[in-house]
Amino acid sequence: MKSPILFCAVLAVATVTPGVHAQPKRVIDRADQLPVHSYGVPRAPSAMLHDEAALTALMDSLRADLEGDLAAYEITDPAALRSYYRTLGTIAFLEHRPEDALAYEDKARPLEEKPAARIISGMTLRPLIAAERAGGAAVPAFSHAFAVELARMPYDSVQAELKTARARLETLSPGILEGRVASAIDPAASAGRISKDLAVQLVNLRLSVQVLPYRDEMVRQLSTLIGAHRVEKPDIWAARDVSLEGRSGLKPVVIAIWDVGVDPSVFPGRTWVNKKEIPGNRKDDDGNGYVDDVNGIAWTWDGKPITGDLRRLELPPADVAHAKQNMKGFLDMQAGVDSPEADAAKRLVANASKDEVKPLIESLNFYSVYAHGTHVAGIAVRGNPAARLLVSRFEAPYRMVPPPPDAAWAAGFARSLERSVAYYRRAGVRVVNMSWGMAASELEHDLEMNGRGAGAEERHRMAMQSLETVKKALGGAIARAPEILFVCAAGNSNENNQFNETIPASFDFPNTITVGAVDRAGDEAAFTSFGKVDLYANGYEVESFLPGGDKLRWSGTSMASPQVANLAAKLISVDPTLAAAAAKKLILDGTDRKDVSGGRSIRLLNEARSFELAHAGRP
Repeated sequence: MKSPILFCAVLAVATVTPGVHAQPKRVIDRADQLPVHSYGVPRAPSAMLHDEAALTALMDSLRADLEGDLAAYEITDPAALRSYYRTLGTIAFLEHRPEDALAYEDKARPLEEKPAARIISGMTLRPLIAAERAGGAAVPAFSHAFAVELARMPYDSVQAELKTARARLETLSPGILEGRVASAIDPAASAGRISKDLAVQLVNLRLSVQVLPYRDEMVRQLSTLIGAHRVEKPDIWAARDVSLEGRSGLKPVVIAIWDVGVDPSVFPGRTWVNKKEIPGNRKDDDGNGYVDDVNGIAWTWDGKPITGDLRRLELPPADVAHAKQNMKGFLDMQAGVDSPEADAAKRLVANASKDEVKPLIESLNFYSVYAHGTHVAGIAVRGNPAARLLVSRFEAPYRMVPPPPDAAWAAGFARSLERSVAYYRRAGVRVVNMSWGMAASELEHDLEMNGRGAGAEERHRMAMQSLETVKKALGGAIARAPEILFVCAAGNSNENNQFNETIPASFDFPNTITVGAVDRAGDEAAFTSFGKVDLYANGYEVESFLPGGDKLRWSGTSMASPQVANLAAKLISVDPTLAAAAAKKLILDGTDRKDVSGGRSIRLLNEARSFELAHAGRP
């Protein structure tokens, strides 16, 4: 659910003495080897957003550190290196060094893994530079340069990215930008310093301020282009789908949805039931250590057992309904869908004040973590009457300042992971879907937001220790459950999940499989992470259920992962003797290879082909 960012670590920088051969660069092949940097801020970052002098001083320090890192280290991961170049390019533009900005863009573009991302690279930077050079004629110069950018693009290859770009522009306003800094960066600056990651965020938000004068023109041109191409991409998935509805001889298969909660009422007859437990009597009737575990188990964020398939509503019902409407509106905007909810979301953003941003984001976060598991579950059971959903819930934070992920949290969370897998084994679970991920950088960020640690270096050590505790517990539990296939989402950060060591996506056990996202035509989604990805499945605008039974189209590797869990469960429903490793092999052997770019290829899920192989292998 969280996007992995970069890990950080302290490393010595080698100096070069004149007349002496430079020492070889130290190779960086994991994000946690990157050096730690932090920066003093003279006032609240939200006050610096429009203070060019204060921001320039911060950018000069950030630039010096990034250039120093590039001089001292060989960063092997293209996505991490691209991030360095992009940040340096943004700083160069904001410091009125357009030629340097373009040079860094030329370095960043070839490092894009995905063809569509490479095509749209620099789409906004080049028009911004044209506008700056035009002086008093900035608006017409920008408009012309942006039109040139759009005209050079093959629309069929970038339509999803352009729709997303338009949605981001439509959610851009002065109040939103100022509110984002106030709610997402200011709390971390109480001690007068912020981390490199937050400094980069602040610089990028300053760039968004520079875009504001041209926002309406960009939206107009994008809308015209999108409106002229109403033909949808071909859907490759219907021909690959296998439905077991109406098929006889199926055996029930238990799928654990390890997520933030599932509404069982949406799936009558398809939920796992602990028949030894009496619903709602607040007792542990079967003596297994869990109270009222009728459909599964639940944990607090710090690993204490609780009850309930869905989390308690912490917002008034009217606010939850409003958050649901807003979420649909923003998702419709991203997908280029005209709807009353999208129109309402646009009005909301346009009129939002700085102080309204935090409650808006937190309400959206709350509904997202309230609804996510039900949406995932609907994908996992589709077309399989033999599927039985076991709910395994943890309460993910949704506040802008979450609980601090300290050592006590890590120990409790780790115990809940181990106990959860043990529960799955006793319940006869065969497939587990894990549409979530964790990296040290997010733990480091949360520690910073809480003001924990004496500085950036200590927070890094704390985060790495906590992640290692969680990683060891989860990896060990999975290894001890070879009969269960664990299906993991690759992540939504367009980064290398191996370089960032995101768990569980980076795990490579015989009984784990990692899933990236493509769209309806099988093209890589702009957001999907890469690195450790075994195969790709549809994760773009996938329709499924919300709590209560409504439906929504949602995108993410969270939606791709249960497509694979769905196939695994179908294969086991037909042949319950199938081992987890054997099911994984059938799934991977059934995939189709698709060439993408630079000699790369990806594997696309093909249910029909996997079933053909399964049938051919049976006597």
